[in-house]
Amino acid sequence: MILTRFAYTADATLGWLEHAGLKLATIERPWLPNPAGPGGVSRQSCIPDAEYAVEHFTGERFTDVFRLSNPAVGVFPSVVPAGQAWGRASILIHSGNFVSDVIGCIAVGTSHAIVANQNQILRSRDALIALREALAVGPMPTLTIRPFGGTNA
Repeated sequence: MILTRFAYTADATLGWLEHAGLKLATIERPWLPNPAGPGGVSRQSCIPDAEYAVEHFTGERFTDVFRLSNPAVGVFPSVVPAGQAWGRASILIHSGNFVSDVIGCIAVGTSHAIVANQNQILRSRDALIALREALAVGPMPTLTIRPFGGTNA
């Protein structure tokens, strides 16, 4: 899978997620570097451009979604190592239409829109269903978030 980010605005990071002929709109928080180390500011930033392991995930709040990890860039599967002042954990790909619906995660939709001067994505639940179907076939791919100035560690 490839996520190509095309806009870093003051209120959102926008991109396109592509896999096996499927193309989905994405929305994330804006990039905020963490001065203590890589990964961006936990719960307030998109994640750095890098390659991530992808796995199915079900938790209390989100079911049948996808969790990302790459400890080398400060993104851990479930917990940040004890005593470490940087990094983040449990970064998910899930449904949501507004940047306020993601706390450091990635939401998918069918298209981007601006409504009342606010970036958003549309038909997020439909997009997540399509992503589940695409990832149900074959082994779980990795996710490459393409470098685009501003989010490298």
